Amino acid sequence: MDKIAIEAARLLFADGGAGWIVAVLLGIACLHLYRDSLRSLEARIEETGATAAALERASQTNIAVAAALESRTRTLEDLTRLSAEIARDVERSDLRTRDKLEEILRRLNDLPHRPRS
Repeated sequence: MDKIAIEAARLLFADGGAGWIVAVLLGIACLHLYRDSLRSLEARIEETGATAAALERASQTNIAVAAALESRTRTLEDLTRLSAEIARDVERSDLRTRDKLEEILRRLNDLPHRPRS
């Protein structure tokens, strides 16, 4: 190890100090690469932050859509249950149900019809 350190020191002073110039140039190159890598890392951090914000917005949107779908599903279940009850009542020839359906049809026919445009 000592021999390597002595040889490195000899090369720095050899050829009229040309080794120092090489060492300084290498130091400047290392400094430039270090700063460049810092900028690159900062850009990655910013991109990661933007991606995280976009994912959070998408997650909130997905939660809202899921809640809306759940609400619609409950409504459809209620409508299905009500339709099944009406169908069972009609099958049993329930006069009240027939009267209700006839009343609904009569009211629908009484509504003013709008021409389609």
